[in-house]
Amino acid sequence: MKKHLLLIALLVATAGLDAAAQSRPGTRKPVPKGKSKTVPGTKGAPKPPPVYSPIQAGRADEDAPPPMVVLKVKIKKPVLVYYEEPAPGKSVQQLIMAEEHLGLLKTLDLEHLMSRREVFVDGLGNLALPGSDVNKFRLLGTSAVAEDTRRPAGDGRSFYSRLKVPASAFLYVVRESAEEYRHFIKGPQKKGSLLDFQANGLPGIDSVRAVYTLRKMDASERGAGSGETIR
Repeated sequence: MKKHLLLIALLVATAGLDAAAQSRPGTRKPVPKGKSKTVPGTKGAPKPPPVYSPIQAGRADEDAPPPMVVLKVKIKKPVLVYYEEPAPGKSVQQLIMAEEHLGLLKTLDLEHLMSRREVFVDGLGNLALPGSDVNKFRLLGTSAVAEDTRRPAGDGRSFYSRLKVPASAFLYVVRESAEEYRHFIKGPQKKGSLLDFQANGLPGIDSVRAVYTLRKMDASERGAGSGETIR
């Protein structure tokens, strides 16, 4: 009987120890620094889309004309060439180049001449030089400073006149549309030309490099083009 009571007491004591051991908190593994716990339910959730700044497309005023770009150029002994196409062509253009380049007229047609860096066209406009007083200074075509004497250009068709600007003077180059320059055609008269707005004298050419000379205008000559040449 005593053995049975001792065995029961031993079983009760063992059960009490197991219950106490289960009630104590267990050991946890330390979380490495720099790593946060994973929040339940967020694994695999899509990331929010990135936010971009708005793109500015084009100018604010699309109708505004592009700014005029004027470059300075020096041409050694510049001449004004009254270029005429060989028959059956009718195109006539006023080209600007150095006198030493007149030989190009014998070997190149008009389209290839216009693509050469040393060949320009005589400006047709009456332009204001950016940054200058529009009432005192104007950019005018070089015809205003060409000599009256015309000499054969060497190709059997064209003539040229020397420009009355010193070889050291600057001329001004403006990139312009070829639309205003493509209508010159040979007139019925022996000298000179006329305009035919139905003809395209510059096929395949979209823009030209037009040469101007800077003129100082008198108050009574505004736009007349007979002022003093600025060197």
